[in-house]
Parts: sequence; structure tokens; C-alpha cells
Amino acid sequence: MKYKVLGVVATIVVVVLAVFAYQRSGLLDLPEVPDNLTADMVGLGGIDTLRFSQNKLDSGSYFGGVNDKGTTVMALGAEQFRKGTHERGLKMMRMGLRFDPNNLALGNGFRLCVLDAQREFLRQAAKARMQKVRLPVWLDNEPKRTFESRYRIFRTRELKFQMAMGLIDKMLLYPALEIKAPASVEAVELLTEILEENDGENKYYVPALFARGLNYLYRPADLEWPESIKSSPTAASDDIALCVAIGQKVGVGSDELKARLSMTLGDAYCKEGNISKARSWWQVAYNLNSADKAFVEEINTRTAWDDDEAAQNLERLLEKQMNDLKHPLTDMRFMWK
Repeated sequence: MKYKVLGVVATIVVVVLAVFAYQRSGLLDLPEVPDNLTADMVGLGGIDTLRFSQNKLDSGSYFGGVNDKGTTVMALGAEQFRKGTHERGLKMMRMGLRFDPNNLALGNGFRLCVLDAQREFLRQAAKARMQKVRLPVWLDNEPKRTFESRYRIFRTRELKFQMAMGLIDKMLLYPALEIKAPASVEAVELLTEILEENDGENKYYVPALFARGLNYLYRPADLEWPESIKSSPTAASDDIALCVAIGQKVGVGSDELKARLSMTLGDAYCKEGNISKARSWWQVAYNLNSADKAFVEEINTRTAWDDDEAAQNLERLLEKQMNDLKHPLTDMRFMWK
């Protein structure tokens, strides 16, 4: 009985410390961020608008709510896409982006539909054993073509972010290293440009920081990447830790978002060989989202690893996630849903 009581007390202590650690940056060595940051500055503003747009895209309900032409037209296009008329659906979605080019939820939805259509085309081509495979005109060079055309007009960080994410989509679609490596490097360069633009005004832009951190995290550990400036060995944890610190400072985002960031930070530390920090952040993630059974299963998978095998197991898990195009890594909707 004594040992059972001690076990319960130990568990409570771990939980309390994990929650406290999330709230107080210093305990787990999170970077310091300015006090004057706002949700809009860091790219976490307008969550309700993004959530509204996402719900319309997912449900196919394109009437009612705010007077938002971009969301309405995008939702109509998404419904056409779900019905199998991919070309027509994407054409309508492009029209929707013209009304609201900086809406991250709409851009995310467009990219994912493009990726899905390209994946299906390549799957059918492989099934037919086509020797020379070329994407049809309406899919070729997408989503890059669409976002670049908008960027030439508006030149916003949101559009440049979608251009970078489109490159990461390309990494997922084409696993060959000669395609994947240059796409990864170019994506990092674009994301870095965002963060350094306007004398560092976007230095704390969470979407770009998180995407760049993911890019570093999912690169195979045993390969050299053709970067003009070699990245730091702790590049992944540096970017993702900054995201977590910013989230704490501005105090926005769902528990799911906070948990996902914390778990990913744990993954970054694990890959970098800091297993004790990894386990701390996995515990934080669990406490933030313990009601989500699927998420808890992800955490339990990680915490079951032995210390000396954790990095190898993580590498295999990351590769498996990279290959799962039904749940692409570039789907950023968890930030606002």
C-alpha cells in the first residue's frame, strides 16, 4: 500500500511539474521573447475567422455566417473537388483565393486538394504503367503557380508561407532524394526570408518558425543537405522551442495546438540526442491534451521507447509519417481548429 501511495504521489508531482513547466519558460529552457508580442504579430491572430473558413471547407456548407466571398467560393470549389470534379473544383478554389489571398485556412485547403489530385494522378499513372508521366496542365507546377501569381501582387508573408509549404508538399509527393533535398532547402530559404524580412519584423511569425522547424526535424539524420549555409545541429528544437515560448507569451491557441507544439519539441530534442528533455516535453504534451485518445496513443508510443533506441525509433516514425499522404505533414489546420 505504501508503494502504491508513493506511486500516486510521484505521478501527481510529474503532472504538476509538467503543467508548471509549460507556463514558466525557464524550467525547460525556453527562449525569452518580447513582452509586447501580439497574436497578429506572430501569425496567431484571427483564429475565429480561420476556424470559420475551415469549418465551411470541411462541411461543404457555404452559406450563412459572415459575408466572406473568399470562403464561400472556396467552399463551393472544395465541394466540387470532393465530388470528383477535381479540375473544376481547383479552378473555383483559385477564384476564392483571389478574394482572400492571406487567409491561411483557405491557402491550406487549396494546397491539400492540389496534393491529393497530384497523388491520385500519379497513382493512376503507376497503375497504368505509364513510362513517361507528366502532370496535366491544370496540376502542373501547382500550387506554386497560383501562390506566386498572388504574391506578385500582394507580397505578403502569408502567401510566401504557402509557397514554402507547397515546396514541402513536393517533398512528400516525390520521395526521390534529388527532388526532395532541393525542395527542402528552397523551402527553408523562403521561410527564413519571411522571418528576416522588414528588419526582423516577422522574427516571431509562428507558422514560418514551426514549418522551418518541421523541415529540419523530418530530414533524414544520416544525409547531408545541399545548403548554402549549414544549419545548426539544434535547428529543429531552436525553432520549435521559440514557437512554444511565443504561444505562452501571447496566450492564444487551443490545447491541441499547445500539445502538438510540445510533442514536436520533444521529438526535436529526441532526434538531437537530448532524451531527458524529450520525455519532459512529451509529458507536457500529454497533460495538455489527455482527453484525445489518438493523441495520447502518439505520446504513449514515444514514452515506451528505451533511451538508447529512442532516436532510431523516432527516425522510423518520422519516415512513416512523411510517407502518409492521406494525413500530410503540411496540413496546418491544427493551428486554428
